[in-house]
Amino acid sequence: MKPHALPLIALIALSSLVRADEIDDLVKANMAEFHVPGIALGIAVNGQLVEKRCYGFANLETMTPVTPQTVFKIASLSKAFCASVAMLLIEERKLGLETKLTEVLPEAPKSWERVQIKHLLSHTSGIPEPTGFSFSRQYTNDEFFALFGELAEEPGAVYRYNNFGFATLGLVVAKLTGKTLRDAVNERIFTPLGMSATHYYDMLRVVPNRANGYNWREDSHVNVNALRPLVYDGSGGVLTSLEDYANWDAALRTDKPLNGIVRRQMWTPFTLNDGKPGGYGFGWFPGQIGGQRAVHHNGTTSGFTSHVIRGLDDGVTVFVFRNVSGDGAYELAEAVLKSFRSRKAA
Repeated sequence: MKPHALPLIALIALSSLVRADEIDDLVKANMAEFHVPGIALGIAVNGQLVEKRCYGFANLETMTPVTPQTVFKIASLSKAFCASVAMLLIEERKLGLETKLTEVLPEAPKSWERVQIKHLLSHTSGIPEPTGFSFSRQYTNDEFFALFGELAEEPGAVYRYNNFGFATLGLVVAKLTGKTLRDAVNERIFTPLGMSATHYYDMLRVVPNRANGYNWREDSHVNVNALRPLVYDGSGGVLTSLEDYANWDAALRTDKPLNGIVRRQMWTPFTLNDGKPGGYGFGWFPGQIGGQRAVHHNGTTSGFTSHVIRGLDDGVTVFVFRNVSGDGAYELAEAVLKSFRSRKAA
């Protein structure tokens, strides 16, 4: 038997928290199709974690099983945290949605002076892709902004998903708080919500219960050891566990840290310059899933994929964390949501 083949067989039997039902079948099929070593799956109803299911392995070398305390990289699900702290600064009148980026960060390219905070939050800034950006080095703000040219579009004209726009938003938060983004988010969100296993990625940090990330190449898994500059924190970088993320979901069913007005604003499609809705709110994708209002977000980075769907009508949230690159996280989250809703209605 090849070394990589053992997890795909053993994951079917290894999961002390799994029930044998349709959701269990959906997860196992997803793992087999997409070569997923391990999955943590949570289902919450009105802020209460009612299902926590763990499958497979957090580490294929040590054969460590996934548990509710296993820490996964959640990639772009992190954008909600950056956006939330920005919205708290707006609520405190330290920032405005129409504040010009260059008013806060004068070191940004002069040609970006039409970019406002609302454009960074909604992926409508028009900020172009940088030239020569490297994940293997650190940057000062000046060095980071020197990699960019003229805007690709007029701010507010086009929705175009933009990691570098959110990275820039993280630098705005850092400037106004006098802290790094990661420290600001920890102070305003992680610590108050008791998310003690949640933090931003640091290659040198020893992280208890950390899942290892994998790519599938031809017929076997390979390790992924990703690097990440601090200036890129706004776009992603958070590691969390199933239980910690459930605390965040529960908080979003209350007025702390974000009140109802702010949450509705974040979960409403941004209006483009021509009056049409864009494809994004502020840190979330709003829409309908299964015929009900929902917000959702995907997360994709080297070695990890994730997805969260938050039902706004029935209060059901499904979140999926996987330690492999590739497709399938959204499809699994949507299928689990459909199955759980059907079971509730029966």
